[in-house]
Amino acid sequence: MKTLIIVGHPTPDSSATQQFLKAAVQDLSGVKWHELASVKGNFVANEERQLLQKSSRVVLQFPLYWYNVPDLLKRWQDQVFTDINQVSLAGKELGIVVNVGKAVQEFRLGGTVGFSLSGLLSPLAAWAKHFQMKLLPLFVIDRFEYQNLKQQQQLLIAYQQFLELPQPVTFAAQEAWFLDKLKAKVDLASGRQRQQLELIMQQLQEKTTKLADLQAVLRPIRKDDQIHGN
Repeated sequence: MKTLIIVGHPTPDSSATQQFLKAAVQDLSGVKWHELASVKGNFVANEERQLLQKSSRVVLQFPLYWYNVPDLLKRWQDQVFTDINQVSLAGKELGIVVNVGKAVQEFRLGGTVGFSLSGLLSPLAAWAKHFQMKLLPLFVIDRFEYQNLKQQQQLLIAYQQFLELPQPVTFAAQEAWFLDKLKAKVDLASGRQRQQLELIMQQLQEKTTKLADLQAVLRPIRKDDQIHGN
């Protein structure tokens, strides 16, 4: 799967959030990072369309500016999609990665914002529907500048999985993803570090097998409960 990240931040080099996310994708094969600011808003429509055509998953990534997308991203839409007959996005996936400066819980009825992020970004959902794209669950980054190291590590993993894994993601897919990443590190390691990583991978594989066995045991029980309405 090829994923194209359309970065709509007007000044990504000065954004701690965007630089963090950019570093997170450096080692991800099949993921292309495309900053709209790099062409200063003078988009070559055919080149932009070719990037879209080559991708199976398109991710629009931006900060929320006054409850809307940045002007740069809107100009990209206006200039690239002047002739919709020249763009075929049907069947492609559309992901939205948005970072906000207010707590996520404020984006709800009764919160200080009072409107949901899904509602505020509904024009993008309509845009995706127009082009017959599959809209993925919204990926929200909550006040990156206030996140501690552990939260940033969790964000990095969740972001990479959002880019690489089928959505909505399953626990089994996450486990397989972790094992693949760990195996890649084992292949590059040597000596004591390699032994430690191999031990971790073995333990993770054993836990994965035990969980799969438990799920196999519980599956007929759950099915029986559904039949009898329990």
